[in-house]
This record gives sequence, structure tokens and C-alpha cells, in this order.
Amino acid sequence: MRHKLSAIALVLTAPLVLTAWCSASALAATSSPSSSAPTTVYRWGVPGSRGAVTQLERTTPTAVAGITGRVVQIATSNSDGYALTSNGSVWAWGVDNYGELGNGTVRLDSVQAVRVGFPKGVKIVALPDPMPFDGALAIDSRGHAWGWGLDADGDLCLPTLPGLNAGVELRPRQLPLTGVSLATGARTHSLFYSKGTVYACGSGEDGVLGTGSTASTSTPVRVAGLPAATRVTALTSSWEGSGALLSNGDYYDWGYNADGQLGNGSTGTGTNSDAPVKVRLPSAVRQVFQGGSGPTNGQTIAVLANGSVWTWGANKSGQLGNGSTASSDVPVSVHLPKGVTFVKVNSGGDTCFGIDRQGRLWAWGDNRQGQLGTGSSAHRETTPVSAGNLRFTQVSSTARNVAGVARVSYGSLM
Repeated sequence: MRHKLSAIALVLTAPLVLTAWCSASALAATSSPSSSAPTTVYRWGVPGSRGAVTQLERTTPTAVAGITGRVVQIATSNSDGYALTSNGSVWAWGVDNYGELGNGTVRLDSVQAVRVGFPKGVKIVALPDPMPFDGALAIDSRGHAWGWGLDADGDLCLPTLPGLNAGVELRPRQLPLTGVSLATGARTHSLFYSKGTVYACGSGEDGVLGTGSTASTSTPVRVAGLPAATRVTALTSSWEGSGALLSNGDYYDWGYNADGQLGNGSTGTGTNSDAPVKVRLPSAVRQVFQGGSGPTNGQTIAVLANGSVWTWGANKSGQLGNGSTASSDVPVSVHLPKGVTFVKVNSGGDTCFGIDRQGRLWAWGDNRQGQLGTGSSAHRETTPVSAGNLRFTQVSSTARNVAGVARVSYGSLM
């Protein structure tokens, strides 16, 4: 990062285990969980910004303490986890080197969730997933986007304020966009869907902003080349990667392509794209997520309208889920367990996840720091494996940091 920070206050917080309550309508990921079903937010893997914070590493899902309210959504960055509750509050846990917890302090880390300090009257309705490197984003009920944490290379679309913590936002700050309905961020760039247009901010390296150049900007600029007449229904991002899913099921991506991350049959950094390219798949895309945390990984996972699951890009850890470790510059089919259908998918650094109709979590790819959540000592899995007995409604992963929302019985909380 290109930021020099001054003295940091280090604060440690003791955990208090609490149970959250999850909205069925917001989390319709599995077979209709009851709105009154108790749920708990879990974390596993390891967060980190200046390297992994090993004292926070968990190889199996561990309950997050301190969340108050009914959880309707979760999201992650490389260093932190976030939970949105039904009253519009946001809770954060993890590393806090750059104010990522958003409560006005800088501390070493926190395993207990703390409330993010939005101005009075602001109600958050969506958390972009994933979040930028060591930073965070949120969308409020009036269509305003907010950012906090590290504003690396202008990826929060904010002019840097002078002072002790230049380039760092210790509390949420409103971004210069209105009518925002979608957002995402990773490494040092962010994307926003505002009034029918996709905008980008941050570093333009490898063409990741999609503006037709590699220029960087802290002012929102329009992504060039997406079909103008078709609505965008989802945005996704990864290390030097960006993507947009359209309402007709077409998917476009742009940015880094060393291992075929674009999925268009080309490979190598000379084939990076600074404008959106269409990925050809057997049927319309229903859901899509990019993963990747550095130049040696980066993959995309997509669920199609016919229920099949496809991946492409880097595969050194088996994250494409097709039983091999060979990367692919075109989509390949994930080897799903017999009788299993994924209703939700997600991808982190070198790892992919799927939630099936019963809420069972499946994981594959890199497991060197417990990202799969299986508790296994195996360093990798090249096809999906079961990640325990919890029943999940959501999962989010960025780099090696993972979080999930699971329905639990009262007995399992003892």
C-alpha cells in the first residue's frame, strides 16, 4: 500500500457469545428457513492485511460474539467480516489496522463484533461482497454509498483529507454517488451501479476499472462497453478482476488474465482487458462470484439457469473443482456430489464454496489455513467436500477470510 500511517492504538476486546436472528426473506438461500429460526454468524480461515493474523486463525466455524439484532446479510474483506441487521445497523469484527471496524478507533484486532458508527438517521440496506482491501462499503436506504477503512489508490472514491490519518477513514464517509443499488470492491478498486450505469474508482492497473485504459482515479468513472439497454443485476470483483451480470443472464468480466481469469479462451498478462468481455457459457447465468487474492490465483464460479456450476481461471489449489489442478481459460464444469444442487456459491483467494438446497456447505481448493472449514489437515481439495453439519444460509469469503450464517439448535449453542 502507498500509505504511511502514524502511531496506532492497540486495543484488545474480550469475546461475548451472542446469537443473531436471520431474516428468511433476505436469506432465501436454502429450503425456506423459518424467519424465527435461530442463527449464528461464524468465521473461519484467517484474516490479515500485513500478513495473516495467526491468532485469529480457525480451521472450523467459530461463533462471532457480540452481534445484536436479526442478521439479514454478511460480507467480508481480506481482513474483516461484516453483518447487517434488520434495523439497518452494521457490525464488524477482525483486523483494524486502518479503521476497518468503522467505530472511530484503530486497534490490533477484535474477535467480538463492534457496531460501525454511521451518522444518526442512516439506515443501511446492503453490504457489497466482497469489500476492498482493508476497507469497507455499504449502501443506505436513500441510495447513498458509504466507505471506511483504507482508501487505497482512491478505491473509496473519496478525496484524501489532510492530517494524521491521511488515506484512512475511521468512520463511514458518504461517497460522491447517488442512486446506488449495487457495489463491490477488491484489492484497490471498487465498482458501483448508479442510475443504470456502472462506475469504477481506484487503481486502473491491468485494466480492472474497465474504462478503456489503465489510468487510476479517485473520482467515479464510467465502465465502458457494457450493453446500455440491459440492466445490471450483480457486480463482482477480485484481485485485479471485475465483473457484471446482466438481467438477460449474460456475464461480462475485465481486468487481469494471467491464468485465463477472463474465461474467453485467452491466457497471459498480454491478454488483460481494460474493457468488458462476454464469457460464453452453456446457458444463462443465475449467480456469479469472482475470487482471487494475488497474481498467482484468481477464479470465477457461476451457477447457470439449468442448475449446473461452472468455473474458470487459476487452479493451482484445485479451486475449479473439476478434480484437477490445471488452470482453464474457458469455463469447466464443477464435479458436484451426486444428488447435490447448489443454490448459492462464493469464492475467496484459492477456495470456492457452495450451499446446497438443505443448507449444507461444500468447499474445495486451498486449505492451508483452514479456509475450507472442515478441520482437515489436507492442504487442498480438488472437488467439493462437506464442511461440517451446520446448515448455512449464507457464506462469504475474501482471500483466506471466511464467514457464514448458519441455522442452529439451542443445544448446539451450549
